[in-house]
Amino acid sequence: MLAFQSCNPSPSQQSGLQLLSVNQTHEIQQSQSSYLLQALNQFPQQLQQKAQALQQENQKLKNENQLLQQSFNHLENKQQELINEIHDLRQLIKRVYQEGEMSVQFLKNKNVILEHHNDSLEKSLKNLQNNIHMFGQLKDLSQLMQEGDDH
Repeated sequence: MLAFQSCNPSPSQQSGLQLLSVNQTHEIQQSQSSYLLQALNQFPQQLQQKAQALQQENQKLKNENQLLQQSFNHLENKQQELINEIHDLRQLIKRVYQEGEMSVQFLKNKNVILEHHNDSLEKSLKNLQNNIHMFGQLKDLSQLMQEGDDH
């Protein structure tokens, strides 16, 4: 039968436990050191990969920016063309309006002249109508004088 051993380790057991503990600590430290060295060795490669990814993203953004700048320039040119066209149309409208004003003024002046001419003709007609009776009398008088000379 096994005898119950005490929970207190003997000095030789304590020394063995300490040695075991030191060995484990040393192995843990070596393991940690190896992970640290491995991480440090991979760090430049990770940085390089990250730098390449950033350069690719930067190039992609530059290309997009260039396309947007081209679109912006195209739209800006189109806007200037439309502004010029609007200006030209305003000038055309102004010129047509001025020509229309001149035509209206010309027609008004011609109308005034024709109204004056019409008034003159109406007055002449009234004079003629008023004097037709007198012309008739003069004709009769003239015929009488001719008849008187013939006799």
